[in-house]
Amino acid sequence: MTLKVTYIGHATTLIQWDGINILTDPVFSDRILFFKRLKPLNFDLSQLPKLDCICLSHAHYDHLDLFSYKYIPSDVPIIIPEGMTGAINRFVGNPIVEMTTWSRYTLKENVKICAIPSRHVGGRLFWPFRYTKCHGYVISKGVENIYFAGDTAYQNEFENLRSLFPIKLAILPVATNAKNAWVRSKHMNVQDVVRCWKDLGKPDWIPIHWGTFFKWLNKPEIILAALEEQARQDPLLFEKMHLMEPGGLFEIRPG
Repeated sequence: MTLKVTYIGHATTLIQWDGINILTDPVFSDRILFFKRLKPLNFDLSQLPKLDCICLSHAHYDHLDLFSYKYIPSDVPIIIPEGMTGAINRFVGNPIVEMTTWSRYTLKENVKICAIPSRHVGGRLFWPFRYTKCHGYVISKGVENIYFAGDTAYQNEFENLRSLFPIKLAILPVATNAKNAWVRSKHMNVQDVVRCWKDLGKPDWIPIHWGTFFKWLNKPEIILAALEEQARQDPLLFEKMHLMEPGGLFEIRPG
């Protein structure tokens, strides 16, 4: 197994797995609505490999940034939750693959993508009650599985996911200041993401959703302090965690 995951920022990751190249929630813009990127994009877009697909979790502007698709060839399929085609196909000419929850899409021989439930609500500024469906995705190659959670609150579905897919690597969103009930109904704070990690069977994992936008919600120093506190109870948490600044690379090589 040769696996590279680049944390480009927020929920944008580049998954390179034995010749398969998948980009999640591409956001390359300097600004999302009124929110400026905290640091300049630390990724050379000219170095994007030939992509096999885009996995798009939902329609929020910090996940669906239409301006970013000018960097993506028009033949790359975009996998989206059901009902979201109208938010995309008027602006980009890429093939669109709508998926219902728990449906599977064969990307290549021996590579499948499964749409996973997400406890989150999407939408766009002028269409807040449309394009609301959200998904995470499990990418399966043979018996090995990578879980990209997209954006989600804690949900009991994580235990079910573990029984269906032995997770090799989990890419999980964490919002540091999500303390009140309304925010936690849509996002995971550190305690929630640790519960999720345990439910999934304590795999290798990459925290995302921090260090890019929304400093008030995603402060690195708070993430580290809270994770260190959790790790005192379970040292394996730190051993399995790969916390990267935007632009960082996690790699697994055979042997």
